[in-house]
Amino acid sequence: MDYILETRGLVKKFGELRALDGVDIRVPRGMVTLLIGPNGSGKTTFINVVTGVYRPDAGRIYFEGEDITELPPHERFRRGLVRSFQVPRLFTGLTVTENTAFARYGNPGEGVVSGLFRRLWEGFERETVKKAFRLLDFTKLKHLWNHRPGELSGGQMKLLEIARSMMPDNPRLILMDEPTSGVFPALAHEIFRYIRRLREEYGLTFLIVEHRLDIAVEYADYAYAMAWGKVVAEGKPHEVLEHPKVIESYLGG
Repeated sequence: MDYILETRGLVKKFGELRALDGVDIRVPRGMVTLLIGPNGSGKTTFINVVTGVYRPDAGRIYFEGEDITELPPHERFRRGLVRSFQVPRLFTGLTVTENTAFARYGNPGEGVVSGLFRRLWEGFERETVKKAFRLLDFTKLKHLWNHRPGELSGGQMKLLEIARSMMPDNPRLILMDEPTSGVFPALAHEIFRYIRRLREEYGLTFLIVEHRLDIAVEYADYAYAMAWGKVVAEGKPHEVLEHPKVIESYLGG
């Protein structure tokens, strides 16, 4: 199997707490992979270490076969490692369109010299706006293009984060932290249907931290379960949910 992301022996400590305790995870390319586990099991810490928010105390991270353990977050982003957050982090003073468009980097207009010459950046900005509107249309947010985030529902904010995650020119792996938290079940299913469409139409890979297991397992291809900072099970989603160690971790055993 081809893996787009691989971690080997990841350790992250906060004082005496080992939030990650030798975590080995391999994310299959082109699949939707779930990362599940009870609160405090290390899932969000894992996402933060992989994306460079935290530095690991031990272990290595490989993305597209390259060791990225020492790279800063923005370099990982440039290589196609994109993430969303459990609580959407949107710019309240920008419109829905602007919140989407800003995630595309490489604008020549931001250069000290090139910014002085409109012909060098006008085409880039025009294409950026077109792409933003295509993504807003895909997520059914186009009619809200000129609204501010404060005017959106929680579910619409989640959809806006999905649109924004697609704005970079080369997204390869999208890590999502509870994309359906706080939304109604019908919208939760819709969000996962969007994720499946993006996987199928763009060949993207997803690693998703999710608590709503009854919904998520319908759309996932593979799953890992964490507890006590360790991986305790992996495999097909329904089989992982039925694993004795997974059941024990959720019951507090």
